[in-house]
Amino acid sequence: MSFVKNPLKKGPKRVRINENVTYEEEISTKIDFSRAIKAIAKIFYEREHSKKEQSIYSFSEMRKIFQEIESSLKDFFDQLYLAARPLEHNEQMMDRIKKLMVLICYLLASLNNMKINSFKFDLRFYLDSVDTSNEGLNTMANLGMSTTSRIIDRKKKRMSDAHGEYVEKALANHSENSFILNIDNYHNIHVQRRPDTTSIS
Repeated sequence: MSFVKNPLKKGPKRVRINENVTYEEEISTKIDFSRAIKAIAKIFYEREHSKKEQSIYSFSEMRKIFQEIESSLKDFFDQLYLAARPLEHNEQMMDRIKKLMVLICYLLASLNNMKINSFKFDLRFYLDSVDTSNEGLNTMANLGMSTTSRIIDRKKKRMSDAHGEYVEKALANHSENSFILNIDNYHNIHVQRRPDTTSIS
């Protein structure tokens, strides 16, 4: 059993030199942490906007890719992994924690660069697909976890328009080899019906 240290209990007085040394060490650690976040944000931004690549959802894959691009991130990912206390958790719990660490990396990167949105879009599309209310979605957006419903609606409309154009072009290019089936009244197609000239079964 571990005990919590009493913050009110006074310890021995520190010598001023030791305080300065401790302070300098804290500053160097903070600079490394901020540099790591900046490097992660840069990699995410390039993947999303320059290379047009998909979001990464595996911590192991993220760790491998990022360390190949920026070797200085090795310490950051090692410390993040050790912070999860991997020796104290079973494999199933560590899989959940790794997903949480991926989310943490995206949120830290979005602090540095607000244009890193692919993860937020994916989360928003998922929440929208399970019929989360607009109020709930906008609350998530206010927390910085996803994008607003208005942005998603615009993106869905663009995707729908692009899909319509894609299908139209594909049919035009392959019109000689196309076979189009028009199925209506889906729930009744299993009932034996006879089509006539005015309706189809």
